Amino acid sequence: MLTPRFHCPQAVPGLARGTRVELPPDAAHHAMRVLRLREGQPVAVFCGHGGEYEGELEAARGKSAAVVLGAFHACDRAPRLDVHVQQAVVATEKMDWVVEKAVELGAHRFTPVLAERSVVRLNGERAARRAAHWQALAVSASEQCGLNRLLEVRPVQALDAACGGPHEAGALLCMLDPEGEHPLTALVAGAASAAPDAVVPRSLVLLVGPEGGFSPAEAALARAAGYVRATLGPRVLRTETAALAALAALRATLDDFSPSSRPAPALLPEPA
Repeated sequence: MLTPRFHCPQAVPGLARGTRVELPPDAAHHAMRVLRLREGQPVAVFCGHGGEYEGELEAARGKSAAVVLGAFHACDRAPRLDVHVQQAVVATEKMDWVVEKAVELGAHRFTPVLAERSVVRLNGERAARRAAHWQALAVSASEQCGLNRLLEVRPVQALDAACGGPHEAGALLCMLDPEGEHPLTALVAGAASAAPDAVVPRSLVLLVGPEGGFSPAEAALARAAGYVRATLGPRVLRTETAALAALAALRATLDDFSPSSRPAPALLPEPA
């Protein structure tokens, strides 16, 4: 059985063994009421900025629970390619799915984008509540998949604001388009070959349209902002599939799914 993992903002690197940290209420509820963990059981906690602690669950009092910290491990598990997904807002269940699976596939940032053809319209307090909901989903997904750096869910933005940045320095800007001029992985590999000191570019911004795609005016706006039209092949993917297919393709060809990113397995001795 895998060691249960919990996000705990207090568990920052540099704390001494034996330090006691309180789990957030949601994590405490999950540990005690859902997983039914007992006092002294091993757990892991991470603050979301890299690394994690071994720990033991301390006896719960009421609805609270704490962890006594053990050894710290600087493991990161984040992919080398930093991907910022800019996803046009879609129906609630689909958007939840995209956020959760984007975490599992190693996305680092996520911006919900309002487009002309977006079926769901968000603004004001409702937009803030949805963004907070997606951030909570990202925390749960990180606990499950082993990531020690949280996906940053940014506020809901209009397309012009999202395309205008700010972006990471040197980021490759791509807009997914079934009629795009370049395959996505070829674009990223080409950028890598232009930078001999790096295996892949450090960061990529991936803009994904709504059902029905971006309007001509929106596509022109993105191109004017420096986005390159990238394709994932001859088939038209649903909006909730596109970003995840792109992330999986990048991991498989250029990043931590690729055999070249892992050391070769040791050979087993031949039988006597």
